[in-house]
Amino acid sequence: MQDFDTILKQLLSSPGSNAVQYITGHRMVSWRNVEMPTTRSLRADSVGRDDAQRTVQIEYQTRNDPRMAVRMLNYGAWLLDDEGVFPIQYVLYIGSAPLSMPSTCRSERLEYSYVLVNLRDFDGEPLLESPGVGDNILAVLMRLRDQREAVRHILGRIAELADADRRTAYAQLLTLAGLRQLGTTVKEEGRKMFVIDDYLEHDVFGPLVQKGLDQGRQEGRQEGERAAALVFLNMIVERLGPIPEELKQRYTGFSIPQLREESKRALAAKSISDLL
Repeated sequence: MQDFDTILKQLLSSPGSNAVQYITGHRMVSWRNVEMPTTRSLRADSVGRDDAQRTVQIEYQTRNDPRMAVRMLNYGAWLLDDEGVFPIQYVLYIGSAPLSMPSTCRSERLEYSYVLVNLRDFDGEPLLESPGVGDNILAVLMRLRDQREAVRHILGRIAELADADRRTAYAQLLTLAGLRQLGTTVKEEGRKMFVIDDYLEHDVFGPLVQKGLDQGRQEGRQEGERAAALVFLNMIVERLGPIPEELKQRYTGFSIPQLREESKRALAAKSISDLL
């Protein structure tokens, strides 16, 4: 089972993220880990303070839990006992089944409720426009005008990241996209938008590049660069269509560092004319 809680916690608490404020109205300034000592393990997903120094708790749910209100009441009671203040509480529902769990808990002398949020009810376009890649990834859980175009946009933002960050962000996107049946779309578009650093891991082009590099080691650097240029040209054809001869000639003469730099332009290009 994918650790959705961890991914959401990372994205929502990432520096510069606007997602929590967009969803709840709270501008968070700090987060902390909270594990509550009870006879049963009780660990809150995210607890922090907003810019008004109010304690805010956020839990993430992929399934409907009929006891969610009782769980949230337990969280709140522990925080009240520990800090002297009952937190403002939210549950963000990201599951695929229709939302059906209760947000209230009532008895003869108790009436309690928390804020239950279905992320499907939110317009994802504002988060797509956010400068934070984490916000862009979270948008995949919300309503989108064009899901495939949104995936392309997110992948384009991910492609701009450094290697390690790019791999982490892609894994996060792929995991969350699976909750909206968009995993295949992410993989399809990802194959069209990979950058040259990922060639060796690409299931189609990887073997071709490896063959070219092996040949380059045997016959000289020029042959290896020529093989890499050929794969790079194939990538452009797959994304943007036929390539004019002048562009072929230009890229064929590029070194691998030059191709790596040019791949950034190719990923951002909307048409072949953008590369001329």
